[in-house]
Amino acid sequence: MTTEHAGGATTRTTSLGRADLARCWAGFASLGAGLVHLAVVDEHLGEWWLYGAFFAVLGAAQLGWAVAALALDRPPLLRTVVVGSVGVVALWVVTRTVGLPFGPEPWDAEAAGRADVLCTLLEVAVAALLLVAARSPRSASVPGVGRSAGRFLALLFAGALAVSAVTTPALAATPAGGRAHSHLGHD
Repeated sequence: MTTEHAGGATTRTTSLGRADLARCWAGFASLGAGLVHLAVVDEHLGEWWLYGAFFAVLGAAQLGWAVAALALDRPPLLRTVVVGSVGVVALWVVTRTVGLPFGPEPWDAEAAGRADVLCTLLEVAVAALLLVAARSPRSASVPGVGRSAGRFLALLFAGALAVSAVTTPALAATPAGGRAHSHLGHD
């Protein structure tokens, strides 16, 4: 946003709003989902190399997108990420209800675990938050925030804390998290 002052001088000001907050929260949620997906790569490689490769690529893409979303003024590839997140959620539903038609155990549904349920919630959050970001004009302020950077940062911190609260138990429920937990107190 550019503001012109008396005398012709212009200054650039930044107004933080709903779209910015939603973009950042989506970035945090994508970061959490990416970490969980990377934590289960070894487990899925043990099942079938293609499963492991899928989780490695998905996790890396989610981490990369999260960094870009947090660093840039607008979420990159917004539609692609929304469709991708919804697609990953749909794939999860299929694997938990009827199973995949290919792989080492075709049509064998998997049981839902804590890590994958929490990760799926993060995926849903990414898609929903990006829809909010897309529908919110850049200048729309967060209710009660006005132009206060302190309140905006507090809301941003709350989003990061909420994603951490979901990601931590999800990571702990993975085989990698279980191994790290089992070594506590055995040093």
